[in-house]
Amino acid sequence: MVDSTHAPDRAAGPVDVSCLPFPPRTGVGGIPRILTTLIDKLDAYLDDPADCLPSLKVANGKPRQQRRDRRFACVQLLRAHVKYLDLPSLRVGIPQGDGNFMSVTLRFLARQAGIGLRRAERAMRDLQSAGLVRTQQRCERDEAGHYRGLASLRQLPPALFGAFGLAKWLKHERSKAILRRYRAAAAAAKEGRREREAAQGALFLESMRHQLERGRKATPKSGHANTGHLDITRSTDPQLDDQVRRRIGALKLQHPDWDREACYEHAYRELAPSARHKPFTTPPFV
Repeated sequence: MVDSTHAPDRAAGPVDVSCLPFPPRTGVGGIPRILTTLIDKLDAYLDDPADCLPSLKVANGKPRQQRRDRRFACVQLLRAHVKYLDLPSLRVGIPQGDGNFMSVTLRFLARQAGIGLRRAERAMRDLQSAGLVRTQQRCERDEAGHYRGLASLRQLPPALFGAFGLAKWLKHERSKAILRRYRAAAAAAKEGRREREAAQGALFLESMRHQLERGRKATPKSGHANTGHLDITRSTDPQLDDQVRRRIGALKLQHPDWDREACYEHAYRELAPSARHKPFTTPPFV
């Protein structure tokens, strides 16, 4: 539905189009300042079409310039595109947290522009003819073999910014945006690795704890065990046992090819000085 407070009235004379029906958020967490600057600079096309965007002026294929209401529709629809512009790719839509990109429909853009769908369709044809919007139709096939249309992939050319003297600024802002995206992806990947390693370590420690419990149950209580071996199942130092269990988890992450005996031996010989020169055996599996 068209917002009547922003819809143009041909009989009312000039229309203030300095803002969209749903203004973009600015400042911290809002869209980049270069985009709000371009949105404001598009006003110049209404007053002097030939000086700003001459290709749009003749997009209707007629010698006379566009009527003001048609210029208004083109400017408003172009503003809606700029509002949802992704600077690194110059695509129109909403980037997703998982790295995907959600394109928006023309109906959505028309509502953001404050114009009707039919006017938006005519304005879109003009923008495409003028080379200001590139579109790519998309569809998907369902399980029944039928095709369903998806929102078109839309992209704005860098020349649009250059037409208003923003080419150098655009290059700078795109470089910063791409770098931020790379850093965010690297941070997310690093955090994912940490979570996986922490989970793997916790599972391995739980496995070792279970094996220690089984080893304690299997150890003879009569004192006939081989006293020449280091009996880790009958440790009298709970703090040492806890340190060994933590060290075993770290060793397993660093050396996945080590078996259970090697992890135990290395951990105890590191943490128990009295065991460094003694023969070593691990408790048997039950």
